[in-house]
Amino acid sequence: MNLKNLKVVFAAAATFGLVACGGGSGATTRTATVGTAGATLTTDNATLVIPAGALTADTPVTVKEVAPKSGGDVRIEIEPAGHALSKSATLVIEDKKTTNVASVSMRDDSGTEHNTEVEDRNHHQFKTTMDTLGHIEMHATQGSTCATACSATQECDDGTCKDHNGSAATCSTPCASGEECDDGACKTHGAFENEHGGAAGGTATCSPACDTAAGMECDATDLVCKPHGKP
Repeated sequence: MNLKNLKVVFAAAATFGLVACGGGSGATTRTATVGTAGATLTTDNATLVIPAGALTADTPVTVKEVAPKSGGDVRIEIEPAGHALSKSATLVIEDKKTTNVASVSMRDDSGTEHNTEVEDRNHHQFKTTMDTLGHIEMHATQGSTCATACSATQECDDGTCKDHNGSAATCSTPCASGEECDDGACKTHGAFENEHGGAAGGTATCSPACDTAAGMECDATDLVCKPHGKP
């Protein structure tokens, strides 16, 4: 191989490295050294927010999207797995495959279910909190089909045609637990349900429904799906 061709190979390898480890659309891996100030690491389908004070020393953290291993829809691996946090981190996952979601849950490799709630219904994003870095797999249950085809401006949401608002504004940072993003603004889940005429004519509930088969139940105080008996 001559020098000219060798330079081309090195240039291509450098470009690939930037794409593979960068954040944002198209990136499947993001690595950064995170200190006491915290940080936000973003890949194509995931956002990990480590708050200030969660880590006591500079720590290399990697967020990686890999193929599901436990029958889920999206799998996110976070290293160093098993590293405890002094404050809970937030992990947001976007499901681009299952747009008609009836229920959703997130579990780690030990089979433990994690708190699960919607982050942004317009963009099919869901979130959980983590006290320890590790691997999370999101499982989504396909909802009921609609009896008649939805119009071009609507999508089927568990048997009901609802306006599709995929172009709605997103929130600059994930909303706090108990809240979700609605066209660029964080609102409580209950406020969203009541504003948009949720179940039973506006009665606030966990939506999508909690995965009861996985032992999850809806906490009426904040409308977060939690493992049975977990506060």
